[in-house]
Amino acid sequence: MVEIRIPRPLYERLREALLGRRDVESKAFLLARALEVGGSVFLLAREVIPVPDEAYEERSAGAVVVRREFVRELLIRCALDGLSLIEAHTHPWSQRVRFSGIDARSNPRKFRATEVLGPPFRHAALVFGGDESFQGELWDPEAGRAIPVQRIKIIGPGLEIRYGTDQAEPEGAARREIYDRQIRALGEAGQRLLSGCAVGLVGAGGLGSMIAQALALLGVGRLILVDPDVLEPSNASRVVGIRARDVQRGRRKVTALAEGLRRLAPHPLQVEALPHPVNDPRAWEALLGVDVLIGAVDSAAARAFLNRLAVATLTPYLDGGVGIRAAEGRMEAGGGQVRVVRPGAGFCLMCLDEEAWERSVEEMDAERRAAQADRGYIRGEPVPHPQVVFLNGVVAHLLVWEFVKLMTGVAPVVPYVYYDLMAQRVFAPEGATPRPGCLACSPEGWLAGGREVLSEAGQPARPGTAKRTG
Repeated sequence: MVEIRIPRPLYERLREALLGRRDVESKAFLLARALEVGGSVFLLAREVIPVPDEAYEERSAGAVVVRREFVRELLIRCALDGLSLIEAHTHPWSQRVRFSGIDARSNPRKFRATEVLGPPFRHAALVFGGDESFQGELWDPEAGRAIPVQRIKIIGPGLEIRYGTDQAEPEGAARREIYDRQIRALGEAGQRLLSGCAVGLVGAGGLGSMIAQALALLGVGRLILVDPDVLEPSNASRVVGIRARDVQRGRRKVTALAEGLRRLAPHPLQVEALPHPVNDPRAWEALLGVDVLIGAVDSAAARAFLNRLAVATLTPYLDGGVGIRAAEGRMEAGGGQVRVVRPGAGFCLMCLDEEAWERSVEEMDAERRAAQADRGYIRGEPVPHPQVVFLNGVVAHLLVWEFVKLMTGVAPVVPYVYYDLMAQRVFAPEGATPRPGCLACSPEGWLAGGREVLSEAGQPARPGTAKRTG
């Protein structure tokens, strides 16, 4: 599969560059990082380069040619910065657009001319119609042929997935008789989006198991569960979907939960159970191809890693957390939060918590960091903390509601939601906005896509970003 991921602000810039004029063909370039996972290639758009008028050699209603000098400068930059090049042009009069005969002859020539920039240089071409339909292809230098771009994923304010005109959109497993009541609320198209969605869920405890249960009932097509822990007696009162004998045998959380979800789901559900820490390559490599990441972890470093994974791979990330403060068996405060990270189109967790992030790094010496990294997802909690099933349920379903809004567009996403258990109040905290100059997600500090970004995963991750609620 070949997929292009692009934040909404960049897509709007590309749209304006290409379709600002409808009387002539136009051209623009995207600079991207190539992320390769198994047989799939994900092109992560970083910058849009419009073609100025003086850089056109020819431009009319039926042809567009850019001066070689302009393209040469872009290729030099790609070679120096390790970037991939995506050429995009328009047939503004077309609906359900396809490459023309001229494109079919010129694309292979251009692809072969840039093979020397490897190994391998990822060079793609797109054509857009006036209705914003597209067709795309990526050159495969090993096979010596072009392979189709299956879809473009646009991140923010929701998540929009567009399929090429020569690519069939998955029908999903949804059946009207099962999801009739949901379809009445979300529409046929919304239910199809849920049915075709792949979700990576990290954390299979009390909160995570309730999120997983809701996703299975909603009709999500594929779930990847990540959690290294085994079931303990205290999990029996909070983790849903498991059986008493699972606890007695000390089974892996993800294994027992996956079995429970298959029994529960009203449709054939693909569930992959990965009993590894999220910073283990066996876990995070499996998460690279999901449509949405969800974190239900009680570890600051796990949140930091998931934030990094989301920003680096342009994948929306929903973070959920709960906490209770109690003394001598009496609850004093409690609550939970849901935060929606839309890379390139909103804040990341480091925007919100950088001071806490940096302070925690300073306060934790190397020896303690290494010891903590061997626990739990990445860093475990040194002592048990209070938990109750009803708080998990409220926060889990607040998160799933934001997920549904993100996927279907049925209502605007609220990027930061806080639930006060004692006051029975839900509100949106102030200050949940992108922070200029953020070291993680701003244009100046945007993490580069690709395996190198996550290659330090086996080392103790930078802790931070977690706020214990209550």
